[in-house]
Amino acid sequence: MNDQARPRSSANIIIGIILLLALAGVAYFLLKPGDATIPEPKITKVAPIVQETPKEPEPLVEFEAPEKAVEVEPLPPLNNSHETLLENLKSLGSQSLFSLLASQELIRKFVLAVNGIQEGKVVYEYRPVISPQPPFVLESFNVTVDGEEVSQDRISNKNFARYEPYVHALALIDPDAAVSLYKRYYPLLEEAFRELGLKKKNFHSVLIGAIDNLLAAPDVQGDLLLLRPKVFYEYADPSLEKMSQTHKLMLRMGPENARSVKATLRQLRARLIKMN
Repeated sequence: MNDQARPRSSANIIIGIILLLALAGVAYFLLKPGDATIPEPKITKVAPIVQETPKEPEPLVEFEAPEKAVEVEPLPPLNNSHETLLENLKSLGSQSLFSLLASQELIRKFVLAVNGIQEGKVVYEYRPVISPQPPFVLESFNVTVDGEEVSQDRISNKNFARYEPYVHALALIDPDAAVSLYKRYYPLLEEAFRELGLKKKNFHSVLIGAIDNLLAAPDVQGDLLLLRPKVFYEYADPSLEKMSQTHKLMLRMGPENARSVKATLRQLRARLIKMN
């Protein structure tokens, strides 16, 4: 998990998606749990987590970049777009969003975050949103292993509350207004995407892929047990530890928050794929 090394990662995924399309955050909603001072676990065996079989994600198909929307006024140059974008974001109807946004270069940061999500990665620098409030919350409890009582660590349910401001801001967004704003700013989004020099079709297809990546995150029930074999915490369940960074993000925000983010992303995806 590398939770001690990078205390900020997960909200970028969420809000990244919130910003102009509205992904990414989840969600970039990108955040990582912060430092936590907890005794070294002594456990050598842990109870397995019951993992539900995830629904098959909708197939990713090739999407053509949306045509340039009719503009009431010209778009500003990419380098001078931040203030105009902030003003236009008010149309999304989520006032709580503004307290979470980065202070500059929103479009470039958003594009970078979305591209990372599409690849299953989280961006630790140049995030489009601020980090969740610390601290990352763990809790210890005793379990019996081979007749001996030992201490075990798990992610506390209290930790999920750190993600609620981001999830709430995403849920309040007007999806039709988000897609309209996305269409208007698409030329600048594509310009910022081309600056990355990637061999990918266009930003629109990357955005759809990023949403599909988050929707494909499995729904996991039960305690999220942790081990600390060296410096960093790891999930005790090997199948969880092998998950991509973006799927671990959805896991860390808690099942209720993850369901809310996925519901919003499904609405956005349905509108985005109809654009032409």
